[in-house]
Amino acid sequence: MSAKEKTLRLSEILGSVFRLSPLKIALSFVVFFLAFQWRHYSYDKRAQKLDWIGILESNLIDIRFKLRGPRTVSGDVGILAIDEQSVAKFGRWPFPRSVYETALNNLKKAGVQVIGWDSVFSEPERTYLDESIDGLQEALGKAIKPQGFDADSFGESVGAMINASKGDLSFGRGQKNFGKIVHGYFYFENIDGLSYDWLHHFSRLSSASAIDFVSFEGQKKLKDFPEILARGALTNTPEIAPNGSYMGFFNNNADPDGIVRRATLLKGLLPTGPDGKATGEPILVPSLSLAVASRYLNREIMVKFDDVDGVKSIELMDPAGESEAISIPQTIEGSGRSLINHYGRESTFPHVSLADAFDAKFTGVVPKVLLAGAVGTGMNDIRASPFSETFNGVEHHAAMLENVLSENFIKRSLNAPLIEYGVLIFSGLFFALLLTKASMAVSALVLAAASVLYFFIDRYFIFGKGYWMYMGGFYLQSYAIFLSVTLFKYFTEEKEKKKIKNAFQHYLNPSVINELMENPDSLKLGGQKKELTVFFSDVRGFTTISESLSPEALSMLLNEYFTPMTDIVLASGGLLDKYIGDAMMAVWGAPIPLEDHPDRALLASLQMLDVLDGLREGWKARGLPMIDIGCGVNTGQMVVGNMGSNQRFDYTVLGDSVNLGSRLEAVTKNYGVKIICSEMTAVRLKNPQQFVLRELDSIQVKGKNDAVGIFECMRVGNGQRPLMQEVAGLFKQALDLYRKQEWDAARVKLNQILRLRPDDGPAEEFLTRIDYLQAHLPGNDWNGVWVMKTK
Repeated sequence: MSAKEKTLRLSEILGSVFRLSPLKIALSFVVFFLAFQWRHYSYDKRAQKLDWIGILESNLIDIRFKLRGPRTVSGDVGILAIDEQSVAKFGRWPFPRSVYETALNNLKKAGVQVIGWDSVFSEPERTYLDESIDGLQEALGKAIKPQGFDADSFGESVGAMINASKGDLSFGRGQKNFGKIVHGYFYFENIDGLSYDWLHHFSRLSSASAIDFVSFEGQKKLKDFPEILARGALTNTPEIAPNGSYMGFFNNNADPDGIVRRATLLKGLLPTGPDGKATGEPILVPSLSLAVASRYLNREIMVKFDDVDGVKSIELMDPAGESEAISIPQTIEGSGRSLINHYGRESTFPHVSLADAFDAKFTGVVPKVLLAGAVGTGMNDIRASPFSETFNGVEHHAAMLENVLSENFIKRSLNAPLIEYGVLIFSGLFFALLLTKASMAVSALVLAAASVLYFFIDRYFIFGKGYWMYMGGFYLQSYAIFLSVTLFKYFTEEKEKKKIKNAFQHYLNPSVINELMENPDSLKLGGQKKELTVFFSDVRGFTTISESLSPEALSMLLNEYFTPMTDIVLASGGLLDKYIGDAMMAVWGAPIPLEDHPDRALLASLQMLDVLDGLREGWKARGLPMIDIGCGVNTGQMVVGNMGSNQRFDYTVLGDSVNLGSRLEAVTKNYGVKIICSEMTAVRLKNPQQFVLRELDSIQVKGKNDAVGIFECMRVGNGQRPLMQEVAGLFKQALDLYRKQEWDAARVKLNQILRLRPDDGPAEEFLTRIDYLQAHLPGNDWNGVWVMKTK
């Protein structure tokens, strides 16, 4: 192979690789989505950030919650509501803390077992003057002494009143009497700009608020997981929550779009001094909902870490070992968060107003577990949920608590990314192949059906069973492939259709062109072997006609002749192959397949003769020469396609069957007939009864060794069918006698034909031939085949 040939070969290979095609476009989208999905899985997974895939999937899970609709709660979990009714009763917010003691006592009597506070009382209550008179009088009496006024003693007494207000003491006493209380507190991600005594707050947390059991399956320790560490906390006053109290943080970060979909269940609190430096080892602490569940179920919290996944598991263990552990599923980033299985809009959980609790006015069954939080207008913590933008913050904790107590979770398996990857690969390859092979309508139907099917599978068998799988990638990838491939095919096929139309508009019927453009695959580039019917026609005595006319007049005459003949070919679904001087070549059955292509060719030939009769009358009136034609029709295997060079080619047919069709047209002159078709055409007619075919002869055309039977397609217009059928019958008898060399008997039959039809060309031809054969006897081995000496 020469260097030039190698260069050309390399150019062809590179062109094939980089040339766009529907399949390449589709596969490019598959690779694109797989890469972005992989990036999503590995991208800063513990930073709780959302890329575009995360945003899409988060919105889709919101839609699934709404389509699923609200769910019935157990009734065990409720809200101790600090609401408008409470404001109306107690007159101001925050309320005097002394009201809580009475409410707590009444709630205990009503059967409430655990209360968790979604609020923090970090500073002593500032007592109003009318509530402090007695204490001030007592402090003043102690400070007045015989030796004078003891200012230090009076200051200490007043300070003690402030630090241990009657409201704080009452509140603390009420909680102590109630029993199972989980105090809420707030942690800080950092301490910038804050000046609280972190060590003081941390000392109260570390005594009783840490998670019971923490294990590390690896070399890392808690301080090595910075994604779950926080820097300090703000807790209740010692009078309200003394050392040893159970506590749970009520922080719950929303997603970047402001919607709370996940609950933070644990946090590592790092003791930090005012200078911002760590002063000790971090402790692992539970959220409010996790701590309340632990208290209510009397279970211990166990957390496991590993070096790769971070928080590997969170379980509530039965200390007695009588019940199986409750395992709380984690989100994939391993930072101690769990998806909240929301139950509905705000107020889905039963509310007990603080005012009713104070007055002991309970209606219905009071929930066993209450989370106390502000829900009144203007004082509540609005944190949007998938169901509502005006969701109360405390109800997120209630939903997570209900999830734990009922073990009704939304799980996202660690195998979910592998399954999602499989879905993307399988669906991507499926639609890539479908869209490159099927039509747009079929592809759209399959895509719509697959989308609906996947939606129902997810609704009833995946999300409906408590599992969260990504759906957005499937829909985005599938529709991106569909749109891109459809657009590509549209623009490229439009270009191809225009090319086809330009190539065939002068050779095919417009309806056939339209069908060809709708199904361009039916037009194969290069050669393709097919059974077709070819037609040739030629003007008799064209040389004499051309000599009698000027070039302009001859051109006009031929145009008047070819135009209606071409219209007949195109109207019958044929392909005008070419004009060869005064001859015309046409094909039926390509490029659009036609089952009845032999019938169409013969019908077109007959119509041409009828139209030619009308033309001849017009030419006669104008003094122009009379044009007569002969037609040859043959059916057989031919090679059809674009033939020629790379620079110029024509859509045409080639082969022995084509050559035979041309020979048959020439043979018409020997027999004095207008149309001759081969026996291959005659036997393949779908409706032979519409024609009158006369078997003419068995001949061997010049250049061929095999004989072929030929038939005249007789014109039967103007009531001539019975006559032509009788002529054909008599000729068949004469032909049989002729082949038996019964010359005289054959001559009788032929003369009968001439009496019926004096100008019958085949009868005259065979009478002449019989005279010759009688003079030159062919011998006993003669098979009746007539060998043509000329083309």
